[in-house]
Amino acid sequence: MKKAGAKPMFQSNSPYVLSLSGSALQALRIACDKFLVSGKDLRDFTITISQATEESESDAQHMFVVTFMGNLAPGRRGLGTANRVPGSLTYFITRKEWKIIKEQGIK
Repeated sequence: MKKAGAKPMFQSNSPYVLSLSGSALQALRIACDKFLVSGKDLRDFTITISQATEESESDAQHMFVVTFMGNLAPGRRGLGTANRVPGSLTYFITRKEWKIIKEQGIK
């Protein structure tokens, strides 16, 4: 899998404003709907979203990659996953069909 990147996915005119494309928001909505089924609190996670291209034998699939990474557990400091809220998940969402084609992580 390699990163696509002709134009930025997000734009910001100030540190307090973030603009996202409708396509990025659609992918984020699909991932959030799936993630919320786990019963975990979104406030315990940092969410990243990126665009990627996965090339298969037949063609290239353009997709969004949405990751929910557990924040540091309250009162904890340091590096590593032992100090994080468990349950980090990554969803790969195809732009062609707008569905999750792969899931990775720890539920």
